[in-house]
Amino acid sequence: MPITYKIVGCTNPRGAEGVDYATNRATKTGDYTFRQLSEDIQTATTVTKADVVAVLTAMKEYIKTHLLQGQRIVLDELGSLQANITSKCFAQSVISAESFEPASYIKQVGIKFRPEADLIKYIRTNKQLKRVPSELLA
Repeated sequence: MPITYKIVGCTNPRGAEGVDYATNRATKTGDYTFRQLSEDIQTATTVTKADVVAVLTAMKEYIKTHLLQGQRIVLDELGSLQANITSKCFAQSVISAESFEPASYIKQVGIKFRPEADLIKYIRTNKQLKRVPSELLA
């Protein structure tokens, strides 16, 4: 199955004035759901679907719990997950320790995924690409 992409417009901050720029962006071809994953694992192994669902559900709950505890989740040969925050910059001299509320400076809380090097290498080595129609180039 190829990785699909389309051509979309973009801005080039160092580009020439009055010139339109474009770039390639990967497109989503669908979703691979929890249910589909559990069915595929059940089909490929001797484990029952109920057991697969139980294990994946427990895994999901443990991942959530340990991310909230500040731990990095390492999924061998796949990658790692870690809670991440972005925050506004502030002058340390302006804020006293008693009145400082860190939460008021946090812009966003998210999860960072860092793929394993072997996974990246596998995708790059085995990739097939297919361009889908876009507004810029049909």
